[in-house]
Amino acid sequence: MMDRRTLLTAAALGALPGIAAAQPAWPTRAVRMVVPFPPGGSNDVLGRALCERLGAQLGQPFVVENRGGAGGAIGADQVAKSAPDGYTLLFMSSSLTTNAAVQRLPYDPVADFTPIAQAAVAPMIVTVGKDSPARTMADLVRIARERPGMLRFGGAGPGDTSFFATELLKMAANLDMEAVAYRGITEAQTDAAAGRIDLVVTTLASARGLIEAGQLRLLATASAERDARMPDVPTVREATGIDYVTGVWWGVFAPARLPPALTATINAAVNRAMAEPQYQRVLEAGGASMAALAPEAFAAHVRSEVARWTDVAKRAGVALN
Repeated sequence: MMDRRTLLTAAALGALPGIAAAQPAWPTRAVRMVVPFPPGGSNDVLGRALCERLGAQLGQPFVVENRGGAGGAIGADQVAKSAPDGYTLLFMSSSLTTNAAVQRLPYDPVADFTPIAQAAVAPMIVTVGKDSPARTMADLVRIARERPGMLRFGGAGPGDTSFFATELLKMAANLDMEAVAYRGITEAQTDAAAGRIDLVVTTLASARGLIEAGQLRLLATASAERDARMPDVPTVREATGIDYVTGVWWGVFAPARLPPALTATINAAVNRAMAEPQYQRVLEAGGASMAALAPEAFAAHVRSEVARWTDVAKRAGVALN
């Protein structure tokens, strides 16, 4: 006889015959997964990996459509206005909630989406170009304080997670730095590697290629303690004494009013895909971890994140555009 934890886990993964039989048939044709950022960033890397596993599992194509711009708001708006039939989905990071703190959006991040499944979580990392005079995180903080207003950081628009993570760093360390907006984080990282901007707070999933190529230097992680996958990289707190801990999450969304039974079906499929070794290897390479949530719990998390980042924007003096 199953205990309660085993029962809940089996239900979440669609492993109980009675529960699985009650789920609607889906998909019967190709599914479009909108990634609201250009190719190459963490949303694209993780979203594509998830779509590959979903397609292999379910026998239908899961087609990634990159719709970059406005910190993810353009692609998210497209999904918000789509039919709630399970054939147009959104793969997006916590930028969905940070955008709401700084932009007058054409959609409501809570009311206009059905949160289906959280796909991963990861700490943010602080990077600089290979020729930067900052060899350590302490160097970067010192240089920023010596040159107030002179250092420039990049992000995918004012509502992007990387933008907010850097605003948090500015607040925690009492730094004055200038923001430069890009269509996607990949472009910001490329400019940092070339020395056109001074730093990018991003994710390992996005920056790994440039880091391994020696184009970006990884100074520190924004985690509470050292990541076992990066044992030689200190935390910001460890390197500087600054209390700075922040991360990012990614998840799958549908338009609002997706039927509950279909929401449960897609959640179960996403959970199964995330548990596959191929997807786990992508997470590992990107410094991310699986963090499955039931739809109701994920919806509550999204609501709390909107409130959190709205408060951060007010404290940072970031005006609503």
